[in-house]
Amino acid sequence: MKKKVELTQIERDLIEGMESAVQHAKGDLRLRESLREIPKPAPQYSRNKIKKIRQNMGYSQPAFAAVLNVKPGTLRSWEQGARNPSEAANRLLQIIDVVGVEVIQKLKRA
Repeated sequence: MKKKVELTQIERDLIEGMESAVQHAKGDLRLRESLREIPKPAPQYSRNKIKKIRQNMGYSQPAFAAVLNVKPGTLRSWEQGARNPSEAANRLLQIIDVVGVEVIQKLKRA
């Protein structure tokens, strides 16, 4: 007589997942699919473009740095060409560049 072994929830989930994989491989089970469009990487913003975005929005360097959540010295170094924004900062600059002041207004209400 075999002793019945109690499985943990993780073991039951793994077995269920493997059984689903086998059914899918046989064509007996169709799995859910979802396609997501991933945007291209943000462009590298030049010092002139960063300054133009800031000036078009009417922000001083300290105020725009606060909007971007960076130190004023960081923004100043971007605008002087001494440093380049990170990929995340470039994405944020792209969002502000494309959407404009509306995105800033929404942040004020959040």
